[in-house]
Amino acid sequence: MHPNMDEPRVAIVSGAGRGLGQAICRRLLAAGTTVVGFDLQARNVECPILAVDIRDQQAVQAAVGEVASVHGRIDVVVNNAGVNHRGRLDQTPDEAWQDVLDVNLHGTRRLSIAAHPHLARSGGCIVNMASTAGTVAIAGTGAYGVSKAAIIHLTRVAALEWAGDGIRVNAVAPTIVPTPMTQDVLDDTEYMAAKMSSIPLGRVVQPDEVVDSVEFLASDRARMVTGQVLHVDGGVTLR
Repeated sequence: MHPNMDEPRVAIVSGAGRGLGQAICRRLLAAGTTVVGFDLQARNVECPILAVDIRDQQAVQAAVGEVASVHGRIDVVVNNAGVNHRGRLDQTPDEAWQDVLDVNLHGTRRLSIAAHPHLARSGGCIVNMASTAGTVAIAGTGAYGVSKAAIIHLTRVAALEWAGDGIRVNAVAPTIVPTPMTQDVLDDTEYMAAKMSSIPLGRVVQPDEVVDSVEFLASDRARMVTGQVLHVDGGVTLR
């Protein structure tokens, strides 16, 4: 039995402390959603932030339980927490490789599984943050690209397995977005010239343009959309 649909929806956003996570929280709040962020750090975020290490299954489970207990429901999960490591495959230490996959891929899986029973009760949805790096091979970002490719497939498998529970699962895959995570390459003239040449529309994606897609997939307007990857990439994946 679904909770009272007249009550505000409740969303969890991981990686809510900065960048895209902040922007997602603000947009959902503006739409009247109750938002709880998960992050180890928080800067200028209007919603409550729980200090959750997405690499810790018990911590994730406990935090999800706390949100459900306080608010009585969970309707939306946005798996936005992510890290990157730049370097060729043969120059990436095992520890760095494992950390990227642990946060990006396994963190997405942990939070999704922890929220599953609550989303099944509310008829809720999950929006995963993927990347064009998960579709198009980009040299020097092997760990990140592999993690995002796996998130894309995880999205499809979860959508298929959980459709019977009334849970929709989709992903948003942007090209480069100006955030603290990308600041190092945004300041690299040579890198950015090559990056712009790979984007047919010829510019980076702004955070609000990514958030537009997250908001859509999390809304009732997308009630028949599941298992999809929405590329917000200026045409990168056309090539």
